[in-house]
Amino acid sequence: MQYQATTIASLAIEHQEAIAKAQQQMMNILDEAQGNMELIKKASEDFQETTTKLIKEYERQTAVIDALDIIAIPEIEQVYDNSRSDLDLDALVYDGDRDGVLDFKKDQLIEEVLNKIKDKRIAFTSRKHLLKSSLRLTKTLAPVLHEIGEHCKEVLKLKATIEFFVYQSDVFNASCYPPDDNKLYIILSSGILERFQKDELSFVVGHEIGHVLFEHFNYPVKHILDEGSNTLAPIHAMKLYAWNRNAEISADRAGLLCCQSFDAAGRTFFKLSSGVTTDSLDFQLHEYMEQFVDLENILNDSDHDPSDWYSSHPFSPLRIKALELFNKSKTYQKFNPEIFGEITEQDMEDQIKRIMSLMEPEDLNSESEQAPKIQRFMFLGGYMISNADGTIEDSEIQALSSIVAPNVFAECMLTIKGLSEDEIIEELQVLAKDLDIVLSIMQKLNVLRDLSIISYADGHIDETEVEVLYNLARILYINTDFIDRVINDAQQVD
Repeated sequence: MQYQATTIASLAIEHQEAIAKAQQQMMNILDEAQGNMELIKKASEDFQETTTKLIKEYERQTAVIDALDIIAIPEIEQVYDNSRSDLDLDALVYDGDRDGVLDFKKDQLIEEVLNKIKDKRIAFTSRKHLLKSSLRLTKTLAPVLHEIGEHCKEVLKLKATIEFFVYQSDVFNASCYPPDDNKLYIILSSGILERFQKDELSFVVGHEIGHVLFEHFNYPVKHILDEGSNTLAPIHAMKLYAWNRNAEISADRAGLLCCQSFDAAGRTFFKLSSGVTTDSLDFQLHEYMEQFVDLENILNDSDHDPSDWYSSHPFSPLRIKALELFNKSKTYQKFNPEIFGEITEQDMEDQIKRIMSLMEPEDLNSESEQAPKIQRFMFLGGYMISNADGTIEDSEIQALSSIVAPNVFAECMLTIKGLSEDEIIEELQVLAKDLDIVLSIMQKLNVLRDLSIISYADGHIDETEVEVLYNLARILYINTDFIDRVINDAQQVD
């Protein structure tokens, strides 16, 4: 075939669609093969030949575009309207958040799952539920909190009114329900309300309003994965969790707009991560930031286990670094003319993307020397997880195809049938030994997290699958507690 795209961006989409079509054709043949090794071998070889041709055609068309000096200037597609706020949300949003939403809108499977969720959802009476489970804070009961709410409403140009609720808990927590009858419901724990200062609460309230302004509730990660357990592949789960973390960066920006103090934002992160709110510690923002000046070195230090920082949310060091960049940007200056923007919007977004990539899945399609070994390890590990109950379904084969490059998948499918379980385990041990030398702790955690996602992509996880994950963690010299944290955290994402 010949590609018709005239920009690099559209060429990439055309190329991905062609690869996906070829992969689907191969999967259809594999479904019909029913263990016929000759048919499986032929399907894999044909797929490899097709993908090789597509890659060559991609390279040829790329050269054509470059020769014509067609420069692909990405157009920023408007995603957010002014129904909730008159603020320029498209300018405020973190690129990684917006790009994730655009990606989901183009994904037919995710859209189908969202439609099923909408069809099943009974009208949710937010206020009735809150009045039963918590205390509504009137202006008389909480005048300072209402003052904060009015300030945030004005700064963020919010069109809905705000009602505050509090529930009894020493855990520092806050959440925001989607507007109901043009009212916004912000729920605070008694612990955060009693022990956070006014400017810190302003950051918290602004952050929660930010989630509503950017309509993050449109993509409830856990509900999507539960409803789509039989249709979505592990790659969808990886994308959804990555977007969930990126969404926090956008909400943090709204929080900073409200409190208008990076120092207050820093104190908020410190209290949330340490639990210390008294004067027993002399908080200094520059010292707090100094801990994460060279974040990559900290994460990759062999004597340091960063797994405690892994979660569906970005861990605090990354969030505070991302917010510091926003605080120094010309983008922030657009919303707060009193500050001077030292760095351009593009520079800010590029640096934040690099920081957030520390929590992204390993680039399995890279051309690095260890990439084939990583992919082989991922496939074999995923195969062992899928086979933990003694049977591998067609849907699990499809899931395996989503976590490695197409050519690697085809090659693995050719060899896996001839290997016993003991031989697979032995090969995994050899691969792990080689990878231990070249992979950082963070890269190994990425691999284990992605394999964990495979195990619960169908909406539940068996003990036999957990034991396989434990064994994979052990041979990579990672504490098995990490598997428990990742699975537990994933199951709690809303």
